[in-house]
Amino acid sequence: MTEMKINQLPVRTWNWLGMNESLLKDRDLQLLESAAAEKAAILSAKPEEQIRRAFCFSCGEGESKSQAVELTAEEGSTLTVWMEISSERDAEGFFALATKIKAGRLAKVRLVQVQLLGEKYRFWNDIQAECGEGAGVELIQLFLGGAKTWAAFHNSLDGAESSVSAELGYWLRADQRLDLNYVTLHKEEKTKSQILAKGILDEEAFKLFRGTIDFQTGSAGSEGAETEEVLMLGENAVNQTIPLILCAEEDVQGSHGATVGAPDEDVLFYLVSRGMEKPEAVNLLARSRIEALSAQIGNEALEEKVHEYLEEMTQHAG
Repeated sequence: MTEMKINQLPVRTWNWLGMNESLLKDRDLQLLESAAAEKAAILSAKPEEQIRRAFCFSCGEGESKSQAVELTAEEGSTLTVWMEISSERDAEGFFALATKIKAGRLAKVRLVQVQLLGEKYRFWNDIQAECGEGAGVELIQLFLGGAKTWAAFHNSLDGAESSVSAELGYWLRADQRLDLNYVTLHKEEKTKSQILAKGILDEEAFKLFRGTIDFQTGSAGSEGAETEEVLMLGENAVNQTIPLILCAEEDVQGSHGATVGAPDEDVLFYLVSRGMEKPEAVNLLARSRIEALSAQIGNEALEEKVHEYLEEMTQHAG
């Protein structure tokens, strides 16, 4: 095999855009194929049980490995999981993380992922979720490190009145690349989905976001929304977005919106007039976006690690 398709859209759009899928090839594909599989981590919550668990995936210099995680929440249970993916600042390697979520009737699953990898690391992150009747899945993600990150979230709303929400943030610098593919299948009636992406692109960073809401037959009364906000700081940064809404039902509501632009000049003027240098003011505005999402992590130790990473990142840039 010389290449492998990943992050494919459910339905192909205009091929000339080159955004229907991404390809793993050459060194990236070699690293994936050589990845050593770690023992699968399995976590289950029994009916009405409440479980909170933190995982730390520490990636070493020159490592190439993969990790599978299975999360099961039975009827009426609550499962909260934090995942830290980190390495040394200058580390190089490849890490593939595959997470499967199964939320039973009226169960709630909250997954928080924080990626703090070294500037030369490759990271492939795949999440597959299934929601039963009245179940809910909440996903919070922060992507701050790594040379290349591929992230996919495929959620199937199999039960009536089930829901999913995903909020992700990123701050990309230098020539970092982030490739995203988020798909929600509305299969039953009165299901809800919401995806919110907020990020910063600086220098020569690249980001591609694919967001699909698929209202399938039988999903009457369902609602789905996608929103993206991108702060462009680098003149050579590249932002690509492809929202996709598929509809096989009439009584549904689907929406998508995107805001892409430079920092607000009025806000910058105010900060500069109060004694800040303009680069410092720009950095403050960018960082405030990440800090806002970090405050939702709900784990003080992990929030502190994000804070420390941001401190080191901004000092390193300076």
